[in-house]
Amino acid sequence: MNSLTVKILGALLCVLMLTMLGSQIYYVINEKHDTEEAVVSTINENISFDGVIVRDETVINYSGQGVVDYLHPDGSKVKADDVVAEVYNSEDQILAKEKAKLLETEIEKLGKAQNPGTTNFVQPEAIRNRIDSEYKQMLNRIAKGDYSQLRSDKSDLSMTMNIYDVVTKSESSFDSRISELTSEKNKQSSASSGIRDTIKATKTGYFVSSADGYENQLSIKNVDSITEYQINEIVKATPQKLTNAVGKIFDGYSCKIVGVMDPDKRVTEGVDLKLAMSASKNTYDVHVDSVKSCDDGKILVVMNCDRLDEELASARIASSMIVFDEYTGIRVPRKAIRFNGDQKGVYVILGKDITFKKIDVIYEGDDFVLSRNTDDQQYLLLYDQILLENVKSEDVSSLNNSDNDESSDSKGEEKDESS
Repeated sequence: MNSLTVKILGALLCVLMLTMLGSQIYYVINEKHDTEEAVVSTINENISFDGVIVRDETVINYSGQGVVDYLHPDGSKVKADDVVAEVYNSEDQILAKEKAKLLETEIEKLGKAQNPGTTNFVQPEAIRNRIDSEYKQMLNRIAKGDYSQLRSDKSDLSMTMNIYDVVTKSESSFDSRISELTSEKNKQSSASSGIRDTIKATKTGYFVSSADGYENQLSIKNVDSITEYQINEIVKATPQKLTNAVGKIFDGYSCKIVGVMDPDKRVTEGVDLKLAMSASKNTYDVHVDSVKSCDDGKILVVMNCDRLDEELASARIASSMIVFDEYTGIRVPRKAIRFNGDQKGVYVILGKDITFKKIDVIYEGDDFVLSRNTDDQQYLLLYDQILLENVKSEDVSSLNNSDNDESSDSKGEEKDESS
């Protein structure tokens, strides 16, 4: 074969390749489909609002002079005439009283650490494991920002280590240390003596060491007459300091939580919901007592809560959130959903092939749904290209219809979801 022939054949081969490439480009340009890639989406449509807490409350007043030291945490149950606070001449007396309490606790734990009933039946290995466990618990609390039990954890760890010292003969006795601590405790107790006065509960109920001025304005009996304007004013108002008020008592264990929020079909009268508050790490079960429409299009919701803890007891205004279930699945535009016979799904395109794939709806939004994420090839898969346009039956790949041979009358039948 001469060189001219080779050149001609080479030229023809180049033209053929360019023609094929051009036809492919033309096909891609002219056969472009309106698609959307199937991606994973997580939906958690919680509702945030500022809630006002309503109870039947009675203010405790004290007109005397001095520094008040409260004896109970907020939310504690007390009886009428129980002492809820002591009054001292100065803060130094209160500090001395607290130091005496801490010293008394340390003395008791040192005594327990060297008690033969504690040390004679404990193995050093078991004590070491307990030390490791308590130490890790402290680290976990610190990492989570939970410092409420840190003092107690530190005290427990100290006692365990003292027991280990006695068991391993590192210390023969803590008698000398106990004697020093007892002397210091007596000194602090003497400095804290001389209570000026006591404050007593005026009735049986739950005690809170604060009052904000709304105790006479808000009550369970008038909760249905509270307006959106009142709620907004309370939320925006600066906390008040009442003259002579040193606390309050509320009657019942439960409370009402009233808030203004955007309308939501999930918040209706009679439903049970879960509520989280910024002031607490707990989640509360609440029951929706009533839902009223407001003039500005929002709704006024009254919820009942039958749980009580220190954070909830001391709060009037709570930055709150109604918590709903979280859903994770493949996001499907509602306009892409079609019916093939009695099967609900979408058409997807792979190369030139158009295939119908089923969807398993686990959540419905306004303009989309979430389909369960699966590896079943009959269902919509992650990264599939979802066709948003209408599909002609003759364009559907025959591979798609292998599962529908028994219903050939409906093969290729296409309806959108709205039909």
